[in-house]
Amino acid sequence: MHRWLSLLLAAALVSGCQARPRISASASGPQEIAVLTTQTEVYTCPHCGMDYDRAGQCPMCKVDLVRSRIDYICPADHRPVEHSGKCPRCAANALVQRTALGPEPGRTPAGN
Repeated sequence: MHRWLSLLLAAALVSGCQARPRISASASGPQEIAVLTTQTEVYTCPHCGMDYDRAGQCPMCKVDLVRSRIDYICPADHRPVEHSGKCPRCAANALVQRTALGPEPGRTPAGN
């Protein structure tokens, strides 16, 4: 009886400890960027305006994301700074300037 109970317990533990399948980051699609901090390139949805970390389709709108360059500019002297938030040269917050870059190099637009 004791052996049977030990065997049953061991089988239950082994079946509960099996590894779960992992979903790789690239398979899960673009991840939302909630707040721009030091990003210099993002992918923006042309419909809802959300920013994402990589190319793909907007999970909500199902449209292709547009690659954009992000620059952080001091509003006082109009020179670049390294990150969003307070400018290191003055008390003002850096301005976030976006420039649409078009499709990612090496990719062709959908439908071509």
